[in-house]
Amino acid sequence: MCFHGTLIRFAVLASLLLSSGVRAGGVPGSIPSAAPGCGVDAPPPDAGAYVTPGGFLLVYPRNAALPDNYSGCKTLWVVQGPGSLPRLMRLYFLEGRLTAAEAYDGRGGGAASATCSAPFDAPGCEGVADSPLTALRLATWPRLCIDNAEAPACSAEPE
Repeated sequence: MCFHGTLIRFAVLASLLLSSGVRAGGVPGSIPSAAPGCGVDAPPPDAGAYVTPGGFLLVYPRNAALPDNYSGCKTLWVVQGPGSLPRLMRLYFLEGRLTAAEAYDGRGGGAASATCSAPFDAPGCEGVADSPLTALRLATWPRLCIDNAEAPACSAEPE
């Protein structure tokens, strides 16, 4: 799949969520903060790098840490610079299925701007479950590839 097309679809989806102020299909707090990965505010060193035409996203946890029946959160951050990594989206999976998605403004705002819950059919939530970025598994390179694309680990296919 084309990274550019994926990024455009994701940007449109995030814009729709943010502009509509959606809090659909659930109540605030529908993502359990105590679930694995849900309390992670900043990308840990083992977060993976997802390459887009406009830059990088950091993704945590990476595929190797996600069993098919994973219950917990997966978070994506925008890499704007060395000290600027605002949260873009937090996803909650229950037994390997996406059940909730929180969109952030991608500029560093602390609170979620929009929340959608399965079955993602509320206005502004359509297409959330179909985005490759909201899948349980998203192929990423090691984080070091952001700063050193020549590193041996960066010459392999993303995992």
